[in-house]
Amino acid sequence: MPGPPHRQRPLRPHAQPARPSADGRRPSGGPAAAVAAHLTPADLGSDLAGSLRLPAHYCGVYGLRPTHGLVPARGHVPRPPGWLTSSDMVTPGPLACHPRDLELLLTALTTPAPAEDTPWHVDLPTASKSIDELRIAIWAEGPNCPVDHETAQALITVEKALIAAGALVRHTSAPVGFTESTRLFEQLLHATGTATTNDETAAAELAATRQLQDEGPSPRAIFLRHRTQTHRSWLRASEERARLRSDWRRFFGKHDVLVTPAAPTPAIPAGSRMLTVDGKERNFFDQTGWANLTSHIGLPSLVVPVTTTAQGLSIGIQIIGPPYADRVLLGMADGLASRLCVSQ
Repeated sequence: MPGPPHRQRPLRPHAQPARPSADGRRPSGGPAAAVAAHLTPADLGSDLAGSLRLPAHYCGVYGLRPTHGLVPARGHVPRPPGWLTSSDMVTPGPLACHPRDLELLLTALTTPAPAEDTPWHVDLPTASKSIDELRIAIWAEGPNCPVDHETAQALITVEKALIAAGALVRHTSAPVGFTESTRLFEQLLHATGTATTNDETAAAELAATRQLQDEGPSPRAIFLRHRTQTHRSWLRASEERARLRSDWRRFFGKHDVLVTPAAPTPAIPAGSRMLTVDGKERNFFDQTGWANLTSHIGLPSLVVPVTTTAQGLSIGIQIIGPPYADRVLLGMADGLASRLCVSQ
């Protein structure tokens, strides 16, 4: 496999992500750290609520959440052994030191599951445009999930590199409503997370929900209501997701890719339950805010390392594309790699 475009400094202990995923799994921090430390040229992870992309961002490697359904997820933990179905949101994906390595892994992974006897094969479109021909939108900031100064500067660095390469770059305020998209994501996330709950726990959650009465929109109440929602509620949420997909489809009718922050900040200390953005405390789960824009929609999303802080912590960006534009994202990342010249 092609080697990385630069040498990487060994990871600092506090650069290892410590947050468990929303469904109780550990994120893909081990594979990301192993790739960053050159223990392996590439590895696999999975992404539900940024579980693959956040470690990639924190560790300074490339991480791809492929188009949902592109990589078979049958048998994927946390579904119990023997289950024939998987989550409608979790997606396995590759991690590597260079986008060309991701390309090799993606080619190997995009194969229908043998047990499904699918009479077709996946032939993803290759990147038909060079970086100077791409229509690139940048969503650099938002009041719902602000980023720190160093992350904002990293986005400016990327914008300058793209403009220097001849790309058509435009700023966009919000292709979709951030708050509305996040609310829908949380509802669907908690629903899919109940699949492996045992009967005793499920009954206890249902009883607790019935006792809420008029508790209002507290985090606990929202969590319980989403965990015990009716099938009718889930169907309506799934319909809302379909409408949100249509909004994204219209956006990508005018743009080839969208660049966003990967997270509000670089890695926080291991074990910390606090997120601070330029001195202001934010909700701890804002870490996943930008990643969650695409998790329930199923769009391909790629984390690209850009720079490091004065303390040596990595900062990346996220590139999002329309369904099955995975190789377009990898091609753009490949074009950026030599122009960014990241020193880590």
